[in-house]
Amino acid sequence: MASKSLLAALVSVAVLTGCKSNSASQSQVNAAPQWTSVTPTSSYLVYGVGTAQNTGDKQQAKLAAQESARLALAKQLNVTISANTTIKQQADDKSMTFHIDELIQSKVPNIQLQGVKIEDEFFNAQQQTAYALAAFNRTEAVMQTELSINGLDDEISQFNLSQVGNKTLTLKRAVALKELVVKRDKLNQYLQMLQAPHVTMPASVRNKQALADEILNNISFSIAADHDGHNKVRDLLARALTSQGIKITDQGADFALQFRVDWQDMKKSGTYYSLAESFLVITEAGEEKAHFNAKVKAASSFKDTAKSNAMGKLADKLGQQLAEFVVSGKS
Repeated sequence: MASKSLLAALVSVAVLTGCKSNSASQSQVNAAPQWTSVTPTSSYLVYGVGTAQNTGDKQQAKLAAQESARLALAKQLNVTISANTTIKQQADDKSMTFHIDELIQSKVPNIQLQGVKIEDEFFNAQQQTAYALAAFNRTEAVMQTELSINGLDDEISQFNLSQVGNKTLTLKRAVALKELVVKRDKLNQYLQMLQAPHVTMPASVRNKQALADEILNNISFSIAADHDGHNKVRDLLARALTSQGIKITDQGADFALQFRVDWQDMKKSGTYYSLAESFLVITEAGEEKAHFNAKVKAASSFKDTAKSNAMGKLADKLGQQLAEFVVSGKS
């Protein structure tokens, strides 16, 4: 009888001990990792912690926590996930290169923050909150970006800008080099976002960039009106395009501009309005290369001023269109 009582007591103790052990193990499993409350630090890694509340879809909450972690990481780098960069214009805003640079910069894709990994996740069942830990190897990203810039420097330094063939082909090569320079600029901006110093531009690259700018800024155009009655308009257009940094000449031009401008003037409540629609054809050695049209409207208390303002707007549009022609080779 005593042995049975002893056996029962031992079984009870074993059961209680097992329950206590399971409870401790469960508590350890559910314990929140330290990174959920304190963001880790590292000499070469950048971390971001994100959270999201579970409102009924646990998987969606986990995905939201991951996105939150990426954004938190990007905030530490002072960048956005898409890494939208703004490259400072180096060219004078009254030059052909300025218009071309604007187009090239919009054409070259921005550098994106790549290599962000979700290192760990945790779900707090009691609080119904998802946690995610994102990590980014900044040191590796800096090294890869610097290697890319050095590769571009080699390519630009060896780029052949010799003027062979017609002017259109020469311009295409100059634009291609400018695209490489813009890619380099954007990579340097990316380095800045990674809180790393810029890679200095070698003299050989600066010289090639200057040569490309010289080629583009020396593009010359002649202007011919559709009939003598538009010679005054031709002179206005020539002055307006010149003010945009576009080289206009009567002889030896690289390209010929043949234009027609339809004007509509009106007066309403003491204000003069001038509406203009232009039709422009670009030719090289008699061969049609592109054609454009543009519409503008301007107003003033004075009739001549309204027309002059309209011509200024028209020249600005034509300047952009001519730059588009140079960059793409088409209208």
